[in-house]
Amino acid sequence: MKNLLIADAGSSKVKWTLLSGSDVAMTFVADGLNALLAEQEEVDGKLTDVRQRLGDRTIDEVYYYGSGCAIPRVCRKMDEALQRTLEVEKSHVSSDLLGAARALFGRRRGIACILGTGSNSCLYDGEQIERNVPSLGYILGDEGSGAALGKRLVAEAFKGQLPANVREKFLDTYQLTLNDILDKVYRSPAPNKFLASLVPFLSDNLWNPYVYSLVFEELGSFIRKNVAMYDGAHFLPVSFTGSIAHVFEKVLREAAAAQGYKVTEITADPMEGLIKYHSDETAD
Repeated sequence: MKNLLIADAGSSKVKWTLLSGSDVAMTFVADGLNALLAEQEEVDGKLTDVRQRLGDRTIDEVYYYGSGCAIPRVCRKMDEALQRTLEVEKSHVSSDLLGAARALFGRRRGIACILGTGSNSCLYDGEQIERNVPSLGYILGDEGSGAALGKRLVAEAFKGQLPANVREKFLDTYQLTLNDILDKVYRSPAPNKFLASLVPFLSDNLWNPYVYSLVFEELGSFIRKNVAMYDGAHFLPVSFTGSIAHVFEKVLREAAAAQGYKVTEITADPMEGLIKYHSDETAD
């Protein structure tokens, strides 16, 4: 029976699932990994930990969908590391965006979107990515992401745009001064993660009309600047995966509907869809 290992790799965490035939034999979460940013030593160290957690199980093939894996040289680096460290002859390294598309649509055409710490989208033809509106990262883009929501929350708090009661509650919740914020955003190694870490405040206070409007507008910005840019978008199914999409599902559906789009599916992460996709592939 063929043992197939699947990885859904984000910067914050990597979810691993081992399929034995079409059955899930093992699943676990490991430390996050961005293949574009990580040094070889870090990559090898984290994959060695995975090998140890797999024990003496033989792996026939690996499908790795990861952050930073949209560049050929990065994919080659990960391919070599996977084969060497996990002791597997055959590996397939692809972007997390392709993983999201396969998980959401299988072999059907549609617009696949990621809303997590960062954001991204693509037009998927049922096999590969046909077109991608670049996300441009948290400084230039990433509309609708956790980083973008956190950035907007912080900016409106310190520029006096949040209602006074909301601003006071925010500052009391996190006990952060302006200097703390500036230090974490401009001097820390992962400001996008810090900004995204503030999103629970928005979800906990979504009942407040101002907070609801802030989230609605930011998710609407993602629709307008990304989904709307694909030809025929109004006639294609649009689906989402990621923590932000999952937490703000109701608001996201309303923001999309306000611009004439109907969202077909929203999932917290791609793994369940990837298991189905690769189980069907094994059966074929």
